[in-house]
Amino acid sequence: MNRTAARPPTGGNVASVSAEQIRKDLLEILSQLAGVEPSRIQDSDRLREDLGLDSLQSMELLSRVSDRYELDLEVEDVMDVQTVGDVVRELHQFMTQGSGR
Repeated sequence: MNRTAARPPTGGNVASVSAEQIRKDLLEILSQLAGVEPSRIQDSDRLREDLGLDSLQSMELLSRVSDRYELDLEVEDVMDVQTVGDVVRELHQFMTQGSGR
């Protein structure tokens, strides 16, 4: 994720959201977008190559994650990550560090 493009959370207490909760929410969203059961999605799965997300689906992922956690994320934020695990780590780090970026 591009740390300079994303702005800190605007609402809710997202700093208390665990990485596991982020992963659970992300798997639900990815399952809907990629048409894959959540139990079949692994942290090592690449968003484009393994899950088959195209640019429109990547933008939808961005929108849904932004809405879910009330974040103001930019397109560049999801373009830099490669795997499901990368997304979880970056989101968790962003939410726990907030405006420290």
